[in-house]
Amino acid sequence: MGKKLVMAGFLAVLGYAVFIFINRDVRFLREKIKDSQVKTPRVALEDFIVYRYKDKTLNAKISGRLGHFFEPNQIELNGEIKGIRMTPKGTETFGAEAVMGYFEAQDINEMLDGAELELAELTGFVEVGMRDHVLTTDFAEYRAQKGVVSSTRPVRVEGPGRVFTGEDGFVYNLESQSLDIMGHVEGVVKSMEK
Repeated sequence: MGKKLVMAGFLAVLGYAVFIFINRDVRFLREKIKDSQVKTPRVALEDFIVYRYKDKTLNAKISGRLGHFFEPNQIELNGEIKGIRMTPKGTETFGAEAVMGYFEAQDINEMLDGAELELAELTGFVEVGMRDHVLTTDFAEYRAQKGVVSSTRPVRVEGPGRVFTGEDGFVYNLESQSLDIMGHVEGVVKSMEK
């Protein structure tokens, strides 16, 4: 009697395991379809240039190869992203291979209607132009609320007669135009005598 009970339990567990194994592929396929529906962009741009005006004056421009807008408030840009912003303190530029941006918006209509950028993650060959210096790294993020561009990745800053490298990243404040390079910093400064 005990052997029959053990055998029946074994067969029941084996049958349940086979049932789960067969349905695993169906469940995986359903999850994959659901995930792909979530990541389907609502708006796509190819080889684009987007201009931003304030009071009929151009104050920003961004270009790239491919752009995807996702609900409710995300944009993904890929391929030679170049941006420029004109401010009273001068012109700021940036470039990257890819940018992921998050806006202060409830839906894509609000985002396209001029919502403010909250966070941007720049990846690939990242260049940030500030005054007469160019900062180069492989990852940086822009936080609009703080008005800073920062990274924890190695950075190189080149300017007239000087080159600095930092091992642990940087923090660049857009308002004060101050740059802090973190970690071990090395630099070369050449005389600019005329």
